[in-house]
Amino acid sequence: MNDELLMHAGIEIAEEIGARAIVSFTRPCTCQSKVPLIWVQDLKLDILRDLTMYEIVSVCEHHMLDAAVQIYLTKRFEEGTVVAVFQYAVLIFDLERVRNFVDLTSYEDIVDKDVMYSVLKLAMEIAVEGREGRKIGTAFIIGDAPEIAAHSHQAILNPYLGHPTSLRDIKNRENWESVKEFAQLDGIFIVDKSGTIATAGSYMDVNAKDVHLPGGLGGRHRATAAITAVMPAVGVTVSESGGLVRVFRDGACTITIRSDIRISG
Repeated sequence: MNDELLMHAGIEIAEEIGARAIVSFTRPCTCQSKVPLIWVQDLKLDILRDLTMYEIVSVCEHHMLDAAVQIYLTKRFEEGTVVAVFQYAVLIFDLERVRNFVDLTSYEDIVDKDVMYSVLKLAMEIAVEGREGRKIGTAFIIGDAPEIAAHSHQAILNPYLGHPTSLRDIKNRENWESVKEFAQLDGIFIVDKSGTIATAGSYMDVNAKDVHLPGGLGGRHRATAAITAVMPAVGVTVSESGGLVRVFRDGACTITIRSDIRISG
């Protein structure tokens, strides 16, 4: 079916039901809409043409959930509905499903929600952009910084030592460029509950023998899981190989987010 016809159908439905946004998985067009348009970039869905309608709906719902996670993190849409326009289908998606999948309020006993938003958005950018043309992996441990530091050692001189708090605030996007640069170092970032970066290049001195993770996850993920198992802390990792962002708490992976779905608009 023509992409523009589907977009017009999606716009009509979105305006009728009062949707928060229209999320398009089709080629961008110059459609006029009273409802904000969000475009999903670089996602090839040619596979849909060979599927049954049931399979198409299943695949579309899966990709819409991944896109909705991005919308939740970047635009902070936590409730309402969005209309998703695919090459062969138009879906109505309830954002409440994302809250069930990525509920950042469930970490507020350890870290403020604004800090979690910032760390996850930064981690997603690192996963997508890499550095100097190559993929990189890193991790952030968030919690009581002195307590975390007591279970770690520096592999290098701490590049954040002695700098003012304003330059170490992970909630300030202007500080992200230096974080991305230091993410190339071995080791982990330690971030306190308020979002102040305490260290980069830290190694966790914890025993990971009782940590049980899926195969393929390396030492950085095991160390992150292990430190969250022995103290109240939240860990966020960026996988160098797969570009996945994971959240750890209580020694287990609680959220896995794809970085290959990107949105604009």
